[in-house]
Amino acid sequence: MQKEEILERARQEGVLGIDEETRVMRDKGRLFGKTLFCGVFLVIALLAFAAGREIDYGVRAMFLAYLTGECYAAWRFKRSRLQLFLAAAAGFVTVLALVEVACRMLGVAL
Repeated sequence: MQKEEILERARQEGVLGIDEETRVMRDKGRLFGKTLFCGVFLVIALLAFAAGREIDYGVRAMFLAYLTGECYAAWRFKRSRLQLFLAAAAGFVTVLALVEVACRMLGVAL
């Protein structure tokens, strides 16, 4: 067998890991998911504002957790102090939101 034939078989069998096409597909899927997630949160926020109500605490905690993950990932690749600060701040606010969710679910007054 020639080198090219061996490499082609390994790609087909997944021995070499994820091929370029699969990686691009996953990246596009993640981008689409992020866009939908942010869009749905924006709709919920606008509806809550229009109705004069607060955004559900669980929804807020999930969105903040998403932002924390995004900022942390950006910091890992860019090593930007701003991204680190944003990740830490978003993480702190996420923990506060989770505490608020837990207190409301358990009936504990803050």
